[in-house]
Amino acid sequence: MRYFLLIFIPLLWISSGVAGSYLFKKDLYTNCEIITDKDPTILQNLLFVEEKLIKFWDRRKAHMSGGWQMTNFKAFIFTAVMKEGEDIIVRVNAEFKNRDDARVQALKYSTMVGQLPNFLRSNLKTITIHKGNKAWGGGNNDILIHTGFKYARDNCNEELMLHESGHTSLDEDWGGLVDSKLWKKAAVADGMYISKYAKRFSNREDVAETINWWIGVRCFPKRISPLNYEKILEAIPNRLEYLDKQNFDTYPLTCQTIK
Repeated sequence: MRYFLLIFIPLLWISSGVAGSYLFKKDLYTNCEIITDKDPTILQNLLFVEEKLIKFWDRRKAHMSGGWQMTNFKAFIFTAVMKEGEDIIVRVNAEFKNRDDARVQALKYSTMVGQLPNFLRSNLKTITIHKGNKAWGGGNNDILIHTGFKYARDNCNEELMLHESGHTSLDEDWGGLVDSKLWKKAAVADGMYISKYAKRFSNREDVAETINWWIGVRCFPKRISPLNYEKILEAIPNRLEYLDKQNFDTYPLTCQTIK
């Protein structure tokens, strides 16, 4: 099993129309306003369940070969009760010392999960929260969070959550909603990637990089500059059309797709 790396760095426009080029030199949407803490959440309640020993991924733990490994740790377990869809289990590493400290973390991140459109929670069962400056991960029916990750400290948490939920609920490798053959066909027709990161790791990152911008142009177009809005529409029209045609349940977001 594996998790995917998200790099979140300021973006620049690349003015090349050559097939296989990319729109933004760096990754994702760096003004961090696609979704904000002022947007609605469907989180209704957060219930403490128990403290127990579990085994799961922690990117601070690595094999001698350099790969990450699963590790045993005590965790405070909560249930995030959602207004719609399945409730989410939140596992907070007991390094947060006590239940109250753990609850602060669980509430913060489960609130963000409740801000995700329903389709991005379709394959999500748990979130796992550690300390440490390590990248977040998506997949395995989970979103893995390290609270000290640089771009989380820069208040880009909601965009990180969108990206990782894209891995968990959209990537075909994880049983997600996107048909990889049709996606690749759309990508070939576009001849352009949304970011350098999407191009570099196209087989695993293209969907997760693109979903933030689809939500940006279809759900929050006024939060994107008019110039970037037009560039996105011009660069990846076939991917946008593919996502439009999926008729995703975007609640609690209000989105306008093109049919």
